[in-house]
Amino acid sequence: MGKPNINLFIVGAAKSGTTSLYNYLKSHSDVFFPLVKEPNYYSDIESEDKLVYNNPKPKKFYHNKIIKDRDVYYSLYKDSKNYSVLGDASPSYLWDKNSAKRIYDDFPNAKIIIILRNPINRAFSHYLMNIKSGVEKEDDFLKALIRDENTFPKVWGDGKVMLYKELGMYFSQVKSYYNVFKKENIKVIIYEEFFKDTQKGINSVLEFLCLPNFKLGELDLDKKHNVYRSPKGKISKVLLRKKEKFDFARNVTPRWLKKFIQNAFLFKNSSKPKISKEAFDYLSSAFEQEVLGLEKLLDKKLDVWK
Repeated sequence: MGKPNINLFIVGAAKSGTTSLYNYLKSHSDVFFPLVKEPNYYSDIESEDKLVYNNPKPKKFYHNKIIKDRDVYYSLYKDSKNYSVLGDASPSYLWDKNSAKRIYDDFPNAKIIIILRNPINRAFSHYLMNIKSGVEKEDDFLKALIRDENTFPKVWGDGKVMLYKELGMYFSQVKSYYNVFKKENIKVIIYEEFFKDTQKGINSVLEFLCLPNFKLGELDLDKKHNVYRSPKGKISKVLLRKKEKFDFARNVTPRWLKKFIQNAFLFKNSSKPKISKEAFDYLSSAFEQEVLGLEKLLDKKLDVWK
């Protein structure tokens, strides 16, 4: 197919509400997002999960893929003809230092949305997600932070380094977009402000995209996305860490059956753990100058993080 006019990129940060915003916006009658929520076409990332490199099947939803072929990427938008906004929501685009320029080279007039969360809370949420998925084996967050900081090379998704701290170094990441896109084409959202009044936040996004507001009742703001759950026990942790050994079964198992297995055998609903004071202080010191630099870049006080 020909080149689609992709004119919206939700570029992250990771664990900062991009999935919620994706789900809200794709409910709008004028907005098209592909069934691959995160195509990751414009970033250089890796994954231990071999299935994410397989081409997506038609009419099947995928949260995450690593798509390198241009024609495969463009084909995700083959049903987008009647929509005014075509989007891509890949958080890796904020981390990858080359993504901004690559996106600009293909779509210089695209609008960019960047969601930034308190970097300490973002890092801890990232850690909890990795515990849930079985990727993280360290039960002490501070030890995981120190190990991660001293692990090289820094590659998104390679399974060796988690980038807990690095993904919260927002200043240079955001600046890479300010360096190439027009300022009026970039909207930076502060996670804590957005979700304090989600309807107001959504309306500001629609205004940025020059779209009409949702009609009353069209948008379900009560639905939770990426709800926290923890592994049921030691056996479930082992199975989650070894999931790549079940690639064939995962590839052919229907989505409804996967959900049943997860709910029945792998995960349990539980209250979120709290970050330790030691880990909090460690990250607070690490992010102090980053937050100050970001305040100057955005010309905005970030007291909500302090």
